[in-house]
Amino acid sequence: MFAKYIKLSPVAKAIIFAFLTFYSILTLFPLIWLVYNSVKTNNDFLANPFGLPQLSKLQLKNYYDAWVTMGIQRFTINSLIISSVSVIFSLIISSMAAYAIERMIWRSSQKVLNYFLAGIMVPIQIILIPLFINFKKLNLLDSRIGLLIPTVAFALPTSIFILTGFYKTIPHELEEAALIDGCSVYKIFYKIILPLTMPAFVTIAVFNFLGAWNDLLIPLVLIQTPELMTLPVGLLNFRGMYGAELTKMFAAVVISAIPSIIIYFVLQDKLLKGMIAGAVKG
Repeated sequence: MFAKYIKLSPVAKAIIFAFLTFYSILTLFPLIWLVYNSVKTNNDFLANPFGLPQLSKLQLKNYYDAWVTMGIQRFTINSLIISSVSVIFSLIISSMAAYAIERMIWRSSQKVLNYFLAGIMVPIQIILIPLFINFKKLNLLDSRIGLLIPTVAFALPTSIFILTGFYKTIPHELEEAALIDGCSVYKIFYKIILPLTMPAFVTIAVFNFLGAWNDLLIPLVLIQTPELMTLPVGLLNFRGMYGAELTKMFAAVVISAIPSIIIYFVLQDKLLKGMIAGAVKG
């Protein structure tokens, strides 16, 4: 698409191609290094950390040990539950809140929007201690509900910010025509507004899912029971138990990265369309 608007000389194209190739290799090398070291024996890795594995000595058993023996499957299921449920709740709450703030006329709408947007500037480290104390009083520690509440709460400011920008661009004539046809506010929201904001929904869902999937601090503070630990916390605990078995640790890290990579490859087109649409409309 870029080439349609700017004509480049062959030399410039070659320089850009070389730069992008170098940047791609530099970016992907840590992941590639992790993958090929995850199928080595521990001794082979310690002897030559940057060497390629020998085909005759491939240790695919590292993945089995990481999944079964180290218990990655349990942590993966916990992370999937927390990430998926938090995305659903954050989309429901933020879509309705953003609609009420942007499309309905009431006195404190701007103040409520500013209140939500202030949440973007609050570092998560500041609220961890009061969160722990209050959740202890409410008996919410060591529970999935206690982990879901702050995860959804921290996803709301950015989600509402994106959605209010999208709602702002939808012509009011659509709602007025629907009202004349007898639609209620709820029908207008579900049948007219939501379908028009699907690109923003996909963008928000991907960002919130990856944020919850990779989050370490909140689960580390609120969850102590191994059966409820999420993947990042489980991997952190392996440092002491399996610190000497580095290649199995690498296999566990590769497994933890697979869902993020799959989501990005499956939804990358919609994600980019949503971001571009939001940028243009905003």
